[in-house]
Amino acid sequence: MLTSPFRLLAFDLDGTLLERDGTLAEASANFLQGLARAGVELVAATGRRLWSALPHLHRAHVGGSCVVHNGAMVADVARAEPLLVRPLVPEMVRQLVRRVEERGFAPLVFTSAPRGPGEVLARRDAADPSGYRAWYFRYAAGHVTLLDELAAAPFEGALRVVVHGEREALADLVAAAEAACGVSLRGFVQRETTVATWRAEFLLREASKWSGVAWVAKRLGIAAAEIVAVGDEANDVELLEAAGHSLAAPGASEAARVSAREALDGDGPRAVVRALERVFS
Repeated sequence: MLTSPFRLLAFDLDGTLLERDGTLAEASANFLQGLARAGVELVAATGRRLWSALPHLHRAHVGGSCVVHNGAMVADVARAEPLLVRPLVPEMVRQLVRRVEERGFAPLVFTSAPRGPGEVLARRDAADPSGYRAWYFRYAAGHVTLLDELAAAPFEGALRVVVHGEREALADLVAAAEAACGVSLRGFVQRETTVATWRAEFLLREASKWSGVAWVAKRLGIAAAEIVAVGDEANDVELLEAAGHSLAAPGASEAARVSAREALDGDGPRAVVRALERVFS
């Protein structure tokens, strides 16, 4: 029986509980199942889209809600349906896409469309210096729609805009976009997990992993002080800062390590599981 004061675990997937090859190890899945049986609410908080997060949650028999698209969507795991969506204003997306393309970047626009074509919008034949687009289009085959003129898309239900490139150039892009769009937009820059490059991501100001987790927790009557969070990157910072207790995974970015109550070292997900076993004991 758990004696911990914590009632909810908010956990990142890539770079935290998933292995380097993107799989959830059996030991990690068993640990999550054990927490659930002990009455702990499990909430994945990930930058993945719903369809790519669900197989890992099903493997661990995680039910309830999950936070996807870095907080732009909260979904019901069992029904695979959105519970809360925080879309960007279409005209803002159009202006952002034009601004990004004028600077020589090739944006990806992620939407709330049902699983299949239209989930991701991209310009056909755009430059791909990092190779990320080629990798992603293979990975997400059947879910990407290529357009001759991306800025002409309607952008209804657009959740986030993602750009890849050099870190410094992306930081400048984020600063310029936030200045142009005012308080409605927020952006961040972090390492890409699958290809050796950097990514900038733009979402509605109110959308974050923490805002999604807090929405779920409020519905369950769980206070921020009763939440444990674990993550590894810039998209986890708000979550790590606001949770009652938080851990930065081994290899986490400096921003995540500074934001967390504990910064872990060791062998990836195994170190995370050992630390969580201690916290929830």
